[in-house]
Amino acid sequence: MQRDAGLPLAARPSLALGPGCTLDFARSELVGADGRPVELRAQALRVLIALGEQAGQVVSKDELMRRVWGDVIVTEDSLVQAVGDIRRALADHDHRRVRTVPRRGYLLVAEPPVDVVAPARESGSGPADEDAPAAPGAPATPVAVAVEGARPPARWWPAALGIALLVGAAGMAAWAARATWRHEEAPPRSLAVMPFESDDGTERWFVDGVAGDLGTTLASWKNVKVVGSGSTAKYRGRDVDPRVVGRELGVRHVLSGLARREGDRMRLSVSLVEARTGHIVWADQRDIPRAELSGWVGDVAGSLARTLVVEYGDAVGAEARTLAPGQVRADDLALQGMAELLRSVSRESWEEASALFASGLAYDADCVRCLGGLVLAQAALVHWEWASDRQVAIAKAEQALSRLKELAPERQLTQMAAWNLALIHHDWGGTAAIADKLAEQYPNEPASHHYRCSSLLRLGRFEDSIAACERALRISPRDSRVSVWQGLIAFNQFLLRRFALAEQAARASVLANPRVPFYGVVLAAALAELDRRDEATAVLRDTAARHPDYRASRIAQYWVADDPPFLAGRDRIAALVVDLGLPR
Repeated sequence: MQRDAGLPLAARPSLALGPGCTLDFARSELVGADGRPVELRAQALRVLIALGEQAGQVVSKDELMRRVWGDVIVTEDSLVQAVGDIRRALADHDHRRVRTVPRRGYLLVAEPPVDVVAPARESGSGPADEDAPAAPGAPATPVAVAVEGARPPARWWPAALGIALLVGAAGMAAWAARATWRHEEAPPRSLAVMPFESDDGTERWFVDGVAGDLGTTLASWKNVKVVGSGSTAKYRGRDVDPRVVGRELGVRHVLSGLARREGDRMRLSVSLVEARTGHIVWADQRDIPRAELSGWVGDVAGSLARTLVVEYGDAVGAEARTLAPGQVRADDLALQGMAELLRSVSRESWEEASALFASGLAYDADCVRCLGGLVLAQAALVHWEWASDRQVAIAKAEQALSRLKELAPERQLTQMAAWNLALIHHDWGGTAAIADKLAEQYPNEPASHHYRCSSLLRLGRFEDSIAACERALRISPRDSRVSVWQGLIAFNQFLLRRFALAEQAARASVLANPRVPFYGVVLAAALAELDRRDEATAVLRDTAARHPDYRASRIAQYWVADDPPFLAGRDRIAALVVDLGLPR
């Protein structure tokens, strides 16, 4: 796509986006062929405008979420839904107009401006375009053409010799670089944790602490080569090319971080670079209150480690060259399944993850990640009442957990799988015991605190349950499960009769992910308790429109416990929403 020199696409009054659609920047509207605005939700339109302002360039997910939602806590689900709305509005069924760039963001492809035409090259007008394709039948490489009567320059050989020496030197350098990688090929799962840098020396202890804790976490991953701070300390304060680090240390990826003081907050930016190409494959950013730095070291490290798990699967996976072909395929499918499992709280994601894990087990029946992932996916579908056959799903999960306990009884994944089965079977004491053990062994893993929050809620320990979910939110504020944690906090606050706080948390939950009907019900009930009946009715009507089959009876069927205050609060919610009009 060619553009006017010096004129960014955002500076144009409008942008053509295929047959009949134009993005009008002046009016902030997507206009159809009939000149009328195309119906598009406000958030989706703002996402489209943000992409349009940088059309032809990748816009990161973080940037889109900051621009569209600001300080409102939402999950990536909200962005995915907005992009889906845009694609439907543009009839972009094959995703050619709005492209997903894995691990980076989205790219909008606009129509070439009609007033820009590439000038035809005239004979002798300038040097040939080396990137232009050869004409049909033309030789692939330049050939010398003899011109009758022409004489070579008198001193052609010094220039030719110089060119030959330069070409030879460049070739030798390229060969040496390739030879270095061939001679010391880095394992696919290998990385170096660089010393994190700080613009303000007074915060050195913080960045060193985060890098140290993160390095320790990564070092615990099995079959992954991790080069820690002892070997990378020599690079501190040096603006060194990650490709050089990769060659010198024999790693495939280089992880680095930079902290910058901004008022009363600290901003930590972390990036992972592919050492052979120098391309950034993942980047993240954390804003931390300066006054709370001392309590954030472990949580930030845990959050970053969890994000890396999403990118590379559980513990980034084992080195592929050490596995048999069938195991390699199973491991690849398991990594894809883990990423899909954590992508969003939705039936579609969990069914896709389950299928990937099952496919992996067909290649390797003892694939630990496949077994653990299958338990998590099937149990989630049962727990959220999305399983097409509840008993079949439970049987699959139990069979996989039984084999998992034989192969890796002490693995974190095995404990997480056991917690999910205990939840399905309403073993509240069992879920609490497993969750406490996970929180003790993996204090910076958000799932540990998620499990404690859910377990303690059903045991009537509402204050402790809130604290556990708040810890999960603090560790991973952009997690796909944020809506669940906010919803559990809202339920706890309602049971404590703190209805204003219940309304606040429930509203955040529904905004982050409206796929779960119960948290919309909690919001309506909290508003009713606050004597805001009209608002409560509107919220319930909106929830019912999204979930037309939801009935009040399902509240008691889903939220099972033995604690009397829990049951009393649960039944109070059901009574309120029935009074507001929800069918029994």
